[in-house]
Amino acid sequence: MKFKQQMLVVVSLLIIVGFAVTASVSFYLSRESAVDMLVEHELPLTSDNIYAEVQRDLIKPRTVSSFMGNDTFLKDWILGGEQDIGAVTRYLREVKQKYGAFTAFMVSDLTRNYYHADGLLKQVSEEDLRDEWYFRVRQMRADNELNLDPDMAHGDELTIFINFKIRTSDGSFLGATGLGLNLASIKGILSDYRDRYGNNVYFVTPKGELLLHDRAGALSKNLHQEPGMAGIVEKLLTQEEGRFSYMRDGKTYLLNTRHIEELDLILCVEAEEGLVDKPLLTPVYVTLLVCFIVTGIVLLLLVKALNFYQGELESVAWQDPLTGLLNRRAFTERYERLKRSHSRKGRPLSLLMVDIDYFKLVNDQGGHALGDKVLQAISQLLSRNLRSEDYLGRWGGEEFILLLSETTHNEATEIAERIRKELELDAPVKELYAQGVTLSVGVATQQEVYDLDVHIKAADRALYNAKKEGRNCVRSA
Repeated sequence: MKFKQQMLVVVSLLIIVGFAVTASVSFYLSRESAVDMLVEHELPLTSDNIYAEVQRDLIKPRTVSSFMGNDTFLKDWILGGEQDIGAVTRYLREVKQKYGAFTAFMVSDLTRNYYHADGLLKQVSEEDLRDEWYFRVRQMRADNELNLDPDMAHGDELTIFINFKIRTSDGSFLGATGLGLNLASIKGILSDYRDRYGNNVYFVTPKGELLLHDRAGALSKNLHQEPGMAGIVEKLLTQEEGRFSYMRDGKTYLLNTRHIEELDLILCVEAEEGLVDKPLLTPVYVTLLVCFIVTGIVLLLLVKALNFYQGELESVAWQDPLTGLLNRRAFTERYERLKRSHSRKGRPLSLLMVDIDYFKLVNDQGGHALGDKVLQAISQLLSRNLRSEDYLGRWGGEEFILLLSETTHNEATEIAERIRKELELDAPVKELYAQGVTLSVGVATQQEVYDLDVHIKAADRALYNAKKEGRNCVRSA
């Protein structure tokens, strides 16, 4: 206790001295650090995050476009003479609606007809510059590409197209298909980053033309016309990545640029250097004022925190964080405890090894958040079937382990079968995963030699047999 009191005094003195020293120099050092952080980390990180978000938004459309390019329906429909336009229109409309695309399209190389979700749009022609993309796709070696073009079907709105080749089984070119994403939808990402970090974000073409922006304040339509940028614009438009600064209206702006090769656009992230001063001034003014108040509060909270986290650490040492059940360490300790009492009395000790069938499908179809909820629901169901003298733990992943005190093999098998049947009818689990979840259970009982490793191996063998024999069943060692 004396040591704890000494530590509290030391911590208090350190806080007071630290506040006093920091307040005198923090503004100057913090400003230098903040500018450096802005240039070296925040602006590049914002650029990386936006680039990652754009890439993420393109993953699903790329996958769907690949499916479309390999779909036998489109191949057969083209080779069949393109008889029923309504069929391909419905197909494209359903793909567009199902995956939330801006547009879905298909061009047949046999007729040069351009189809989209609302029907036949036109015939592509080598003489039409707007159709240059199709003949480029036709000649390229790769199976797909990503390009930026106006969408004629939607009033020439600028659209990111994922173009995928349609080939016959022998590799002959049949046409092109894919999805389009509205470039304007990316503006929401830009707005979000400006709201969160106060950074201006905009896209420009390699010629310097402003394409998309969410910038506080006016911005010229072309960076060549932007005040203060004359000395940096050429480097800005030609370098893959760059860091620049320029003066505008008496203010210094820091600018980070990145060339997005897939779209052939330049992503620009900028921030006003002077803005770093504002959040630094207030802390300097209030630091000394709150110093003594904070010190007193820290002293009070520190004592409570030490006691609280001591209890938390004890809890973490034995509890599974997701389900609240015993973890392996705690279950092993409980087993040893029951083992001693059962050895004296010669009582049977039964162990159930429970595994969720096809749990990977739950995660794949609903995500890990759904999987966690299913694990929690099943742990609650298992808990309801326990007696006060029994123990339940999460053994790992989708496996649970139940230790049944003074329970014969037949009784343990009956309990396992009751749990299995109850889960099939469990409404909370059905609400989470409509397809339903089942369990495979291995049962093992010891009465003379109580060895956890041997016990678990026996239950595991029984569980393996349950899995092997079709799952959703109970098998005994």
